[in-house]
Amino acid sequence: MIPLGPIEFSPADVALILAVLAFGAVALALPATLTLGWVGYRRGGRWRAVWYWFCGTGLSVGTTFATATHLSWWAVPLGWLPTVLVAWLLNPRRTPKASYCRNP
Repeated sequence: MIPLGPIEFSPADVALILAVLAFGAVALALPATLTLGWVGYRRGGRWRAVWYWFCGTGLSVGTTFATATHLSWWAVPLGWLPTVLVAWLLNPRRTPKASYCRNP
């Protein structure tokens, strides 16, 4: 049957729709955010990894939603770019003198 009036959603329906959208956005951002979380783990341990993952998720999801109206599904990989760029910039490098500490 085709509804002939406006579709009305209950508050529970709206909450379910928002939960599915939020879960989907976080799942689509995982390739970039796990990379940034790994960089956080290398830089400072478990809690820094969680913090980096959380911030990377916000950056990736925000970029995806900001460009979604113009680019459709191409906004998802475009949303990964800022997070992967931040991961690349923050990635600790191994240098010969990185652990060298001079005593004054």
